[in-house]
Amino acid sequence: MLYMNLNPWIEYGSMNDCDGNNYKTIQIGTQTWMARNLKTTKYNDGTSIPIVTDATAWRDLSTPACCWQNNDPVRKVTYGVLYNWHTVNTGRLCPSGWHIPNDAEWTILTDFLGGENVAGGKLKESGFSHWNS
Repeated sequence: MLYMNLNPWIEYGSMNDCDGNNYKTIQIGTQTWMARNLKTTKYNDGTSIPIVTDATAWRDLSTPACCWQNNDPVRKVTYGVLYNWHTVNTGRLCPSGWHIPNDAEWTILTDFLGGENVAGGKLKESGFSHWNS
């Protein structure tokens, strides 16, 4: 499994999704987070999430769907999968035992990291392989 630019001195946990993808997890303060973006194309019950690559169709959807950045399946490996709200709102997207964080959980994370103005920088990988300077 490719984990680019994760800190080698940090002890990571791990978890899996229904597609068999393995994710490193990390303890930040009192919370445990995934260290990579979700990239499953199945709900946690094994049902496939529809893949929609047409931008107009995506915009007009009122049903669950997923796609990848620039509709390039190779980008799934590095960037994960993009999900529309209808997919997230099913409550079945995250692997068993996991959930989409709510606003209060994001606030706990950003507060622990020093506030909204600096938290993002602290969460990014080192270097500029996947981020603009």
